[in-house]
Amino acid sequence: MSNLEFFFYLFVYASILTYLVLGFIISFEAMLLLNEVPSAIEWVRKWHKASGFKTMLIIFLPMLQLSYLFLEWLPHIAGFNEHLSPFDLDKIFLTAFPKGGV
Repeated sequence: MSNLEFFFYLFVYASILTYLVLGFIISFEAMLLLNEVPSAIEWVRKWHKASGFKTMLIIFLPMLQLSYLFLEWLPHIAGFNEHLSPFDLDKIFLTAFPKGGV
């Protein structure tokens, strides 16, 4: 294995792991916003700008859908949750930034 190949694999694996870790964090924040948790709303308003948060919601959409599956839909099907919040990106964003980020 040459140095170029090593650094290529290092870059690829580091990019994938970074996407997974950041996606997990953003998706967890989004699921809390979907359920309108007040401390999550404060957290997102404090640490994110509206435009940046909207961009992250779009970039990490597969992770959001996966976390919705495991944290909302499967517990509802198994009977642990009576209330199922529908997956809605607009609701997630407008919960954190009610005026559309203005």
